[in-house]
Amino acid sequence: MASAVAKRGPDDKGHYQDSSFTAVHHRLAIVGADARGHQPMQIDGVVVVFNGCIYNYPDLRQQLENDGVQLMSDCDTEILPHLYRRYGATMFSMLQGMFAMVLWDVRQQIVLIGRDALGEKPLFVCEQAGRVGFASTLSAFEQGDFTLTPDIHAVQDVLIRMRVEAPRTMYQEVSQLPAGCYAMLRQGESLQIRRYFFLPEPEPLHLSGDDLKNHVKQHLEQAFSLRMLADKPVGIFLSGGVDSSLMAAMLARQSARPLHSFCVRFTGASDDYDESRFAQQVADHLGCEHQTLEVHDDALQCLDDLASAFDQPVSNAAALPTYLISQAAKPYVDVALSGVGGDELFGGYPRYLGMAWHQRLQRLPARSLLLSLLNRWGDSDSSRNIRGRLRRFLQGLNMDAMQAYEAWTRTVESDWNQVFQVPDDGVAPRRWQNSSDVYGGLSGLLSRYGVVNGAMAYDIQSYISDDLLVVGDRMSMAHGLELRAPFLDTNLVNLMVNVPVKWKVKGLPWQEQLKVLLKDIACDDLPRDVVYRPKQGFMAPIKHWLRSDLADEVKALAASQALGGLVRPEFVQEQWGLHQRGHDRSDILWGLLLMNRWMQQRGWEF
Repeated sequence: MASAVAKRGPDDKGHYQDSSFTAVHHRLAIVGADARGHQPMQIDGVVVVFNGCIYNYPDLRQQLENDGVQLMSDCDTEILPHLYRRYGATMFSMLQGMFAMVLWDVRQQIVLIGRDALGEKPLFVCEQAGRVGFASTLSAFEQGDFTLTPDIHAVQDVLIRMRVEAPRTMYQEVSQLPAGCYAMLRQGESLQIRRYFFLPEPEPLHLSGDDLKNHVKQHLEQAFSLRMLADKPVGIFLSGGVDSSLMAAMLARQSARPLHSFCVRFTGASDDYDESRFAQQVADHLGCEHQTLEVHDDALQCLDDLASAFDQPVSNAAALPTYLISQAAKPYVDVALSGVGGDELFGGYPRYLGMAWHQRLQRLPARSLLLSLLNRWGDSDSSRNIRGRLRRFLQGLNMDAMQAYEAWTRTVESDWNQVFQVPDDGVAPRRWQNSSDVYGGLSGLLSRYGVVNGAMAYDIQSYISDDLLVVGDRMSMAHGLELRAPFLDTNLVNLMVNVPVKWKVKGLPWQEQLKVLLKDIACDDLPRDVVYRPKQGFMAPIKHWLRSDLADEVKALAASQALGGLVRPEFVQEQWGLHQRGHDRSDILWGLLLMNRWMQQRGWEF
């Protein structure tokens, strides 16, 4: 099992065993990087294995030292056993950071596991045959002595929703601890799970104008600064978009030395997939030590590499540039900061504006005629695909707000029998709720916070945790690089959930104004043409590969037993035909190719 996580921790390896508990740890040494931070760490009858970083470690260390604790290293891992002895499971609410950890209390024979508030670090669990296994990757259980059964509903989730939501995994017997939860295990019992992180109650924010701007700006500066904690080189993934550019600008003001920044450029890609010139402009403005990393787009090799790097697939095309930039940056830095979370907190997606206008435009005259024209024209070839977005928006006007939002975030509207050749055997029951179920799912969050803030809260609880953060963690850790997401600071999240919609999105669906407050803040440090340029997104030219380099691969899939005989070949043929006729089906086709390659690597057959 340990071999499955070896790439995640290339700096050190440790082992612990007694009659009831065994642990192997591979370490990526970032804070207190010397041998004193070796894991598993044993202190005061507590054994701890830990992945991540505790950003408020200096403050917690000072608090322990004020209580008379003598710490032997400069590693953030060392504070965890001491916090556990003093505070028990309530320690998780004290931690600002990204983490997955397992603590073994030798005296009381108790296992305590925990995962960070938004799920930056993974933690998988399997209870079977009188024993419990824990791992940082799902693939570890494939290497261990466990009986595993594929979960076909998880395959459906990857194809239709692009992700598998915790606690579900690709195997029926393995669960993922949901973000913001901990669990305790006593001898002879099952894991008892509890949630320690909740989104705040909806309440009016008594700040407006400059006061709100300054308050949010202070939170941003603190969140960015905290995530520079490291004893190894730190860099920034700089796309030239407002999120990463603002982060670089604020950190450049705080730093006495030039920041390392990186971006990627695909060889031969069209301009709308190349943000390197914008990144260079920002880097020059801030005086960063910037590198544009040229990557060659061998589509088939990329497909193989991604399938290997994912322990369970996510079909988000952002995985590819994340994988490539992590690979290229690792020789220079051991930690990188990304702008993940800026869109979901500050209103960066057009679908949020769509939610604001959804009810008001349901009586739009000539809607059917416009929709008919858009269906005839198909999608545009650009990365932004304005025609396709407008068509999906108009289709959503025929639904209620919840149905519309679900439709806007799916890759395809097909039922089980249209996609799969095997019968639906029913969804396997899950003992644990996912993070959004706590609030009544999407419907409950829309009622709780309103349709716009509710949609953003839903994305924080599901899309971020189970899609974007999975992509970031797996693609970076495949190269032993630690990726941090400063926008996902819990203090910032709790503040932004209740910020009025007018400070996030406004304007008309065809004349959108997104990230209103964040762009206003960014203008204090960045040129206006950088802040207000059109959003591109962190994407690879997969749409075009499917019509060129990957075309034969798609044709072969459509003519064979797709996904080990699980998916109907005619479904693949239908999606491929639509894509060839100008309708962008790249999300579902890329998902099919990636899932197929992932299954082939594991020998899955149905």
